[in-house]
Amino acid sequence: MGPPSGAGVSCRGGCGSSRFLAWCFLLALSPHAPGSRGAEAVWTAYLNVSWRVPQPGVNRTVWELSEEGVYGQDSPLEPVAGVLVPPDGPGALNACNPHTNFTVPTVWGSTVQVSWLALIQRGGGCTFADKIHLAYERGASGAVIFNFPGTRNEVIPMSHPGAGDIVAIMIGNLKGTKILQWIQSGIQVTMVIEVGKKHGPWVNHYSIFFVSVSFFIITAATVGYFIFYSARRLRNARAQSRKQRQLKADAKKAIGRLQLRTLKQGDKEIGPDGDSCAVCIELYKPNDLVRILTCNHIFHKTCVDPWLLEHRTCPMCKCDILKALGIEVDVEDGSVSLQVPVSNETSHSASPHEEDNRSETASSGYASVQGADEPPLEEHVQSANENLQLVNHEANSVAVDVVPHVDNPTFEEDETPDHETAVREIKS
Repeated sequence: MGPPSGAGVSCRGGCGSSRFLAWCFLLALSPHAPGSRGAEAVWTAYLNVSWRVPQPGVNRTVWELSEEGVYGQDSPLEPVAGVLVPPDGPGALNACNPHTNFTVPTVWGSTVQVSWLALIQRGGGCTFADKIHLAYERGASGAVIFNFPGTRNEVIPMSHPGAGDIVAIMIGNLKGTKILQWIQSGIQVTMVIEVGKKHGPWVNHYSIFFVSVSFFIITAATVGYFIFYSARRLRNARAQSRKQRQLKADAKKAIGRLQLRTLKQGDKEIGPDGDSCAVCIELYKPNDLVRILTCNHIFHKTCVDPWLLEHRTCPMCKCDILKALGIEVDVEDGSVSLQVPVSNETSHSASPHEEDNRSETASSGYASVQGADEPPLEEHVQSANENLQLVNHEANSVAVDVVPHVDNPTFEEDETPDHETAVREIKS
């Protein structure tokens, strides 16, 4: 069976070069033969395959030019040419039998053999070195090994140490099978092999291993850093949230200790020179409930409480109410210590609950407010009566409590003061 008449023309000028990159990649992934050196550079082979058209009365030669061969790793990088000759006999295409022969054509009219190349199929249970060495012993100028059936045009860089000083290349199965069919149909096929291009080391199993390990290490490091960064941000966010909750709780305690006061007609804040709340910018009116801060600034309770809960400072002078009231917060362990300074002013000031119940009392509990507010005369009288009742109650308590604890209840008449006399002296 001969080739199509136009086959050589259609493939002329680089048939198969478009498939070169594909099988180069497959070269890298193909298993290497024993003893192969996958890390070495690989040289391709330019192939010029020619034959005569088997048609009566036609004397025309067709050729194919392609870069579909790969030099063996132990092959000399030299050009070579010759007639392609397959092994003799059925089942001898692998040339694994040491007694395999090749029928070499002779020059017309003489017994001199022409230069020839052995065309051998890969496989059969022997190595590349065995096949190439057999062709070398039979006098071949080179060996052309075509790949297994079903591998299409895939090739590998062969390793064949000790096979002899002979050019050896590998071609794909499709191309080798096509040439073999031409030869079996009686067509003489000639091949010219020339050195092609040099390619860098093919990717071998060790390279793939190191690339995989490197990729795994980089991926693990990236994931680890991401986990560490996320955990750190989460920890900081939780610490910040815990700190804010603690500060709000402390602010609530501090706000509860600040004095409240109900303004009424006649107070300085409502007079002609009255001031306005610095938060809502509204003038104070009678019956307004105001909060007196530690810095003696006054604000509406509904205005300043939300601000103090978030900022814990005076809106005007930025005075820290926690520090002013002696509340020290340790955010790390969440503990709160109260350090209340004792002074003559704060010791006699009323509690916030008493101020709420006694909203008519004008005293603020802080020095500036006390100096600024002068209660009316009726309030002085009422306060004096209350103080007198309190003194009477304390005197009675003292008189009752002293008697049970005295070892000798006998008193001299001049040493025991009369109770009524003591009360009169206190009243005076």
